Amino acid sequence: MKKIYLFIALIATFMVGGTSCDDNSDFSGLHTLTQDEIDEIARQDSIKEAQKNKINADLILEYTVDITISKTLYDGATLVVEMNKIAELFGITEEQLISGIEGESDAPEIKGFAIQGTTHDDTGSMTNTNAPWGHWWDKNGDVTTWGTDAMVFAEYNTEDKMFSIGQYPGHLENGQTIKIIECLKYNEKRAAVVITINAKTAGQITATVVNTQYLSINITPKSSYDQDPLQFDLARTLSDLGISSLDNVQFLGINEDGSYAQEAVTGSGFWYDMNGFVGEYGDNASVYTTYGDFEDNEIGIGQMPNNLEGGETITIKYGFLANNKIEMFNITVNVIVYEDPETPPAGEPTTIEKNVTFTKAWSNDYASIQEDIKETLREAFKMTTHQIHKAAVSNDLKVYINAETEEDPSYTADAPGYWINADGTAGKWADGLVWCSIGHNDTELYLYCGNHPDNAIAGDTLSTKMIVTCNGGKAVFNITFNITTAE
Repeated sequence: MKKIYLFIALIATFMVGGTSCDDNSDFSGLHTLTQDEIDEIARQDSIKEAQKNKINADLILEYTVDITISKTLYDGATLVVEMNKIAELFGITEEQLISGIEGESDAPEIKGFAIQGTTHDDTGSMTNTNAPWGHWWDKNGDVTTWGTDAMVFAEYNTEDKMFSIGQYPGHLENGQTIKIIECLKYNEKRAAVVITINAKTAGQITATVVNTQYLSINITPKSSYDQDPLQFDLARTLSDLGISSLDNVQFLGINEDGSYAQEAVTGSGFWYDMNGFVGEYGDNASVYTTYGDFEDNEIGIGQMPNNLEGGETITIKYGFLANNKIEMFNITVNVIVYEDPETPPAGEPTTIEKNVTFTKAWSNDYASIQEDIKETLREAFKMTTHQIHKAAVSNDLKVYINAETEEDPSYTADAPGYWINADGTAGKWADGLVWCSIGHNDTELYLYCGNHPDNAIAGDTLSTKMIVTCNGGKAVFNITFNITTAE
């Protein structure tokens, strides 16, 4: 039977070949397509291409947004979508549509999804971003996740009723266009929101510097990001720029090549490197600028913790742009040696033991309460507050739980500090009920503690012993932590 079947199959093959090539009896040669055959293949390919590119939706809303490329920010643009048209398609109110997107109980069951750019197939769930509806997208307009392939994202804000269109920092190129298709479905009706995203580099600044204010500030080296206020001439700035307030100014810095930095990375300012040019947060960072954290006539100057030393001087430039005019601030930052107002307590370092009770209402966050321990540490170590603070920064001050060891501590909470398990032993975030750390700066020393929002409950009580050593002295804190009912 198998031989007969193969023989019949071979005959059928030669018959098909013979009838499809008209008078061409040379079955061993290649068939030359006729123009009619070429036209038919082209028609079939056109149909397939059209089907692939067709958006399967009852309503298609199309929009275009431009976003400025950033190397450091996720910023982009906002887009108001005609949700009333989608609601009308679904036969519900716009309020019901928004409630459905939010997933509220008793709201219409609105399903979100996406359509792939390369195949136009349905894909994904309601969201893979932090919003109730929205996705990350790659360069082809296909759904992806945050990471290497991510280019842009769309997140729908149900409160403001608009999309936030953003980018993965450093991934977009000038002139790049990405088309994404965010979709909603209710019953059998489908709505597609097609968004064409055009990536552009920031425009070259052609504005003129109409005035430069030369300012200076003295700061002491810090182990925190705390800012110092620096006054400038606000009235002169407003007059020079021809504006009545600084609400809508653009903030500028100066790069090493002399170009303007336009991407404010501290909210309204920039990080500067040790040479005073706009740089990045990290080991080579010196100071940063902000505006809006103090009075209207004050710029904020902060610093990279533990990167500055007394005697250093750094000059930075910070500008306000409005009406194609620039008010520039040339700021000299003098880092001065801290003058300790205290003197160490007299005597030799000693051991002091103290009982401390914390009573805190359970909270669904990591909010803390604190206890002043400055005098206890000063007397135990015979050091000033500033000296103890510097010892904590350099790790010469050490903190242990329950027993002092010869090994360097491995802190599991804000250093120096720990998460504490229910039995009072040092633990990790995943298991701890509370955390307890030593807070410190040039003028303050305190214990601060908080509860784990998931692991701890009202009524929990635990006890632990925190041992703090420095300069040959020792402070022992017998800590009781009581968690009460949430307020």
